[in-house]
Amino acid sequence: MPSGPWARLSRCLALASSLALLRAALALAIALCVVPTEAVAHSPLPGFEGFYVGLLHPLSTPGQLLALLAMGAMLGLRWPEWFAGSWLAFFVLILVGICLGQLGFIPTWGERALLVLATLSGTLSALYPTGSFLLSVVLAGVAGLLIGILSTPDPGPLQPTIITLVGCAVGANLALVYVSGGIGWLRLRSTHKILQIGVRVASAWIAAISALLALLTLAA
Repeated sequence: MPSGPWARLSRCLALASSLALLRAALALAIALCVVPTEAVAHSPLPGFEGFYVGLLHPLSTPGQLLALLAMGAMLGLRWPEWFAGSWLAFFVLILVGICLGQLGFIPTWGERALLVLATLSGTLSALYPTGSFLLSVVLAGVAGLLIGILSTPDPGPLQPTIITLVGCAVGANLALVYVSGGIGWLRLRSTHKILQIGVRVASAWIAAISALLALLTLAA
């Protein structure tokens, strides 16, 4: 487990990133509430509506949603010591995945790979809550890479494509930070082990659902 200066740095980065993303999410929510629907639908910036589509894209497929939930639970059980390194790997590799997707590398097995990753992450959280820091970083990085690749929109003009990809990256990072940060925040303020048990049970269910869906994709 990281200790000493690295642990302090992890806590600082976790707090800073959580606060920054929270401010961004609040600003976005206020903007969506204040701006009329017609203005959003007909943005003065051509293609800007793609940002909102991209923002929800990581939650639109079972593989991406389950992988983010499983990763969030895994990091939440080890919050905040392991969050900084794992999130950095996720953030960097989601950008790499976006670049690979734009270059045409979009494997047909990407969604199935995310389901397998969700199964592994959920199983580890359920059976081995103390975990492994290195394994956590690797799993987070692979999840970011696959989500980035699968975020590739349909071919179109450059500007709307970039805006949509930015929305995908922001949405995936917000989902991971809020799930892991929310679980970690509750754990740090709870004196009962029932919360950790609940997270482990939920992780086991995520792993079971992911495994079943992965098998169904193989049979299809």
